[in-house]
Amino acid sequence: MAIQHVRMDYRLIHGQILVAWNSSYPSDEILVCNDKVATDPLQVQLLKAVAPSGVRVRIFSLKDAADYINNPDNAVRKLFVIVKYAEDAVGLMDYGVKFDTINLGNQAFVRGSEKLNKSVYLTEPSIKAIKVLHDRGLKITARMLPQDSSAEQWPTLQKLFAKWL
Repeated sequence: MAIQHVRMDYRLIHGQILVAWNSSYPSDEILVCNDKVATDPLQVQLLKAVAPSGVRVRIFSLKDAADYINNPDNAVRKLFVIVKYAEDAVGLMDYGVKFDTINLGNQAFVRGSEKLNKSVYLTEPSIKAIKVLHDRGLKITARMLPQDSSAEQWPTLQKLFAKWL
């Protein structure tokens, strides 16, 4: 399975994904991986309805996503993986999914979150999950658009969120 890109984005599929990211990382399928979203029929229907032409959208629980990604029959597919939270990315790895970078995309402000940049607010559980990803060797980026810098964000995260690490 060729994972083109893994992005954390609470909005899941939206204009940036459909236009900019899909152009920069052409994929056969967009996989949305989140246990709660996978069990919400309305969200599943809406996410599938916005699929770009020629790209299949699949919405999976973390376990089902891992089974799909790791299935040898799917090895030739190019995948764009979207998780809602950093904890979802840890879950995918726990189920044996291999990837080397996670892009921290849009995360809305919620009570208790703190700002990384203008469109990424992180909670303590998310920071702890990102640390797990970093400790497992993943590169952590924070790119809103494909042309943004792909610089490693871990040093910045360590400084800004030291109290949660």
